[in-house]
Amino acid sequence: MDNGKISVRYARALFQTAQNQGCEDAVYDGLTRFAHNYLLAIAQFNEVLADPIVAQEEKVKLVEMAVGEPIHDCLKQFITFVTDQKREDKMFLIAMKFMEMYRTKHNILSTKVTTATELSENSYDKIKAFIKQTFDADAEVDVHIDPSLIGGFILDIENTRMDASVAGQLNALKNRLKSS
Repeated sequence: MDNGKISVRYARALFQTAQNQGCEDAVYDGLTRFAHNYLLAIAQFNEVLADPIVAQEEKVKLVEMAVGEPIHDCLKQFITFVTDQKREDKMFLIAMKFMEMYRTKHNILSTKVTTATELSENSYDKIKAFIKQTFDADAEVDVHIDPSLIGGFILDIENTRMDASVAGQLNALKNRLKSS
């Protein structure tokens, strides 16, 4: 069976269960932590989760450790279920699908802000307000610092990029000068 179909089916089942049990926020928070930790150690996770010699209990512990505390019982039960079904290697894809369903239901846009320096709380609030006003959606903002931008910021919202960085403006000026 296709990995995408498996992931969607399991994510949909978890989403419906979490909604029925009133724990979708807690499951979302746990899966967000899991996805972040998974990406930090992707090679090791894939190796352990795909290894048939590693006991299922150890795989459950590994995934739970990546989720971190607190971990809702609903999510614990789901992790055990997924490993019992020998689908633990799909856990990251399932998490990503669940997060997508959650964001869609709650009208949340995944947003990345790249700045040259640390973002002030006021600037952070202004970016969230801009997204709310422009897209009529809440924003889940992931901030990255890249000193090569010199100043300003780059805002990535879903599939849209707004480059208000000094480096971006200098590149645009350089390209205009080349073409004239």
